[in-house]
Amino acid sequence: MRLFCVLAWLMPLAGTAHAFAEEDEPGVKLPSAAKPAPGPAAKSAIPPGVDYPPVQSLGSGSTLYLDFTYERSNDLSTFYWVRGQAAGYRVALGGNLRLGGLQLNVELPVQLTQLFIDSLGNRPPTASDREKSSYSLADVVTGGSYAWELAKGPIAAFIGLGMRVRLPTHTMKYRFALTDGSFYSFGFPYYFHLAPAGLFFASYGPLSLTVNQGLLAMLAQNTTLLNLPLNIPNIFFWESHYAVALRPVHWLGLSLELISCVQLSHIDDQNFQNLNRLKAFYLDPSVAFDIGSYRISLAGRIGLGKDTERFGVLTFSGSQAVLARLSYLF
Repeated sequence: MRLFCVLAWLMPLAGTAHAFAEEDEPGVKLPSAAKPAPGPAAKSAIPPGVDYPPVQSLGSGSTLYLDFTYERSNDLSTFYWVRGQAAGYRVALGGNLRLGGLQLNVELPVQLTQLFIDSLGNRPPTASDREKSSYSLADVVTGGSYAWELAKGPIAAFIGLGMRVRLPTHTMKYRFALTDGSFYSFGFPYYFHLAPAGLFFASYGPLSLTVNQGLLAMLAQNTTLLNLPLNIPNIFFWESHYAVALRPVHWLGLSLELISCVQLSHIDDQNFQNLNRLKAFYLDPSVAFDIGSYRISLAGRIGLGKDTERFGVLTFSGSQAVLARLSYLF
């Protein structure tokens, strides 16, 4: 019920922003702080990347969207007590509200997680309990950005500041029967994410470039293991996004994004040495089709290197993923 209340609140606000919007004109334009958002920015937004960590955009317009995402992790041994694989099916309702140079966003997801467990605490589960599925409220993501215009004309350029927040609203706990007759209960560690960033956007005709640089602070929320409390360490990354987009015709958008997350902190706890020296890299190719005020987007997430497995387990985003999104553009 809260989910639909939030969206019902977002819709009239987005409609108000649209009512003051300027008429569409070719190209990408972000507003000055004194003017409401013009419509064409929504038409020229970069197609979405997959789940997390998403690029923080400047002036991508007011939208409501529905996401369907499939994610996979082939190695859960990031955490010492579990060996196996996982798959996630994620549905999310979200929206972006643009008011002048300010943009706000929120995403409310639910998820079905499938676990394929080889061992827990070095002991195998029973054959009937090796595979287990669980529905859950996944992590809520929200945030915002503000843009300042640097240049206009053939080459438009903007800088901005952004903040992304991911709330640890994951609710999944697991209990497996083991072959020795005992039971193994645990929850994966959940993190509160803060991601302040400096943002840059530039466009020339049908081409555009988006750059994000900033800190990703993952602040631990402790979990339980065998019904006992388990202290989880905080972890910090430098997060970078480089996204190039092309709009060859008005109804088609293409993009390719490179994401890197390089660990800044060091963890001394001997139980979590697997969380040190992480360097995760991803490619997100995307395509978007506009049909009137609607947009259909397809995107992929390709992990580059073995550290993407460990980072994907930490962020519940997997090392490979695909996404389909239906958006309404205001």
